[in-house]
Amino acid sequence: MTNIVRNTVRVLRGVIIFRLLLIAIGIALYLTHRSLVPATVQPEQPLHFLLLLPSVFSTLYLLVPGLERPLGRFYLPLALVATIIDFSLQYGMAYLQPESVGHVTVLLPTGQAVRFFWASTEVILLVLLPCTLAGAAYGLRSAVAASSLATGVHLALGAAIWRAGVPLEGFLLLLPLRVAILYAFPAIAGSMADTWRREHEALQHANRALRGYAATAEHLATSRERVRLARAMHDTLSHSLAGLTVQLEALDALQETRPEAARTQLAKIREHARLGLKEAREAIFDLRSSPVEEFGLPVAIEQLADKFRDQSGIQTTVELEGEPFPLLPVQANALYRILEEALDNVERHAQANQVSVALHYNHGVALQVQDDGVGFEPGGVEERRYGLLGVRERAALVEGTVSVESAPRQGTDLTVTIAEPWRE
Repeated sequence: MTNIVRNTVRVLRGVIIFRLLLIAIGIALYLTHRSLVPATVQPEQPLHFLLLLPSVFSTLYLLVPGLERPLGRFYLPLALVATIIDFSLQYGMAYLQPESVGHVTVLLPTGQAVRFFWASTEVILLVLLPCTLAGAAYGLRSAVAASSLATGVHLALGAAIWRAGVPLEGFLLLLPLRVAILYAFPAIAGSMADTWRREHEALQHANRALRGYAATAEHLATSRERVRLARAMHDTLSHSLAGLTVQLEALDALQETRPEAARTQLAKIREHARLGLKEAREAIFDLRSSPVEEFGLPVAIEQLADKFRDQSGIQTTVELEGEPFPLLPVQANALYRILEEALDNVERHAQANQVSVALHYNHGVALQVQDDGVGFEPGGVEERRYGLLGVRERAALVEGTVSVESAPRQGTDLTVTIAEPWRE
């Protein structure tokens, strides 16, 4: 909105400067005795000031620096009102001076007159300009208000023409056309401005909602990683520490009565501590590393499947279909983390002997995880229990869909599809 107001002020200033340039050219031509029209008409002094004062005011108002800042949002409305009145008065001057119909006459201080060829159609365009700018800057209601002001000035000029005894036939004949023009174009500009403003506000609302969604997604992803970290620490470090505690208690009981058994127990404790330290380092490495960004999604999935096979003892195969193409990290990492969640679910709940992982590249990307475990009834269990809630949340963050097919004693088939990947 600020840019529209600023550009509107620039247009009005450009028109004023253009008019001043024309007047300077006209005066120069007249002073060199090469005026295109003989200055035979000497306008009456009151009529001259009727035209001169609004023109001087609008010119000074738009060109004198330092007025825009203190007036603020009132500056442009006053500029539009001043130019509408100024141009409308110029339009009516021809009818108030019968011998100079179609011209604008400027009386010099020397008593001489300079006339410019302002045909009625040309001057009405000058009146139309600020009315249209009012619609473009402030909308349909302001366009109607500006056009009503211009129409009111024209009607007042008609009354002045009638009081001056000048025939009104030409003025009244063109008045409906002028009024129609004064309302039509500003109304179109105002309607378009209102439509643009509504669309702009809707876009801003959508952007705010998108920022909120992105913040929620980031918070959700962080929360999911915290849960995964807590679970990894529970499965590794907490188990190791709990085992060490039990073994240390046994060592304390054997230390005095059975020294030989105590030494054997101490060796077990040492080995258990080493294993716990190794598991903790592996967990920290998994959190710090980014295999997807380092090796790409297909290689990272193969590495994850190999690691799962070594840790769980479950036979795991990986299949790649189609020509891989790079994805943005957010989607590639989402698929990788979903596979982590799925394999963890298999190890915890499926009691499977074999797992098949497939990555399909076509128009989109699909990750499929199948196992031959005990299965379950998808509609009869809580998604949180089998980790499906986390899978669906991660997929939703990257505009993916989740399909789960399972039945008791028939295994489980989990497929995550991203129909329109965000390719790099």
